[in-house]
Amino acid sequence: MTDWERALILHVGVGVKTSKVLFEKIEAKDWDARPIPGKRTVGEVAVHLAVLLEADLLIASGVTAETMETFYVKPVTRDQLSERIDRAFCIYQEKLTTGFVTRPTYWGVEDSMNGWAIEAAVHLYHHRSQLFDYLNILGYELKISLFE
Repeated sequence: MTDWERALILHVGVGVKTSKVLFEKIEAKDWDARPIPGKRTVGEVAVHLAVLLEADLLIASGVTAETMETFYVKPVTRDQLSERIDRAFCIYQEKLTTGFVTRPTYWGVEDSMNGWAIEAAVHLYHHRSQLFDYLNILGYELKISLFE
């Protein structure tokens, strides 16, 4: 494994670990809360965050829009969030260390394996921040460090 792979896995791992801390904080009463009108609910952001590492790599491999629609409709409950993000992280680590072939996305975007690995990491941190902000807006007391 290269230094680059180790560093990326380390930092994505921090994103996963801190996302799981946020998942554990979500109270059932806030699952359908929409802190910002017109944006996703708390639950929708949490589910998206839990699956996005896997989803991004599926997209990078050139799957169809229909395949992604099927992927996204599979329900993920509050109780499954941590398990689901762990599964996605395992897939991410395996693909990063063994390599994968990229193909144009169904909307025509092309990138390298390394580019997609970085995109997935950035995507994870973006939605982790969104969930963090949502919980802050809802009045949660969050004393966690998002970076190591």
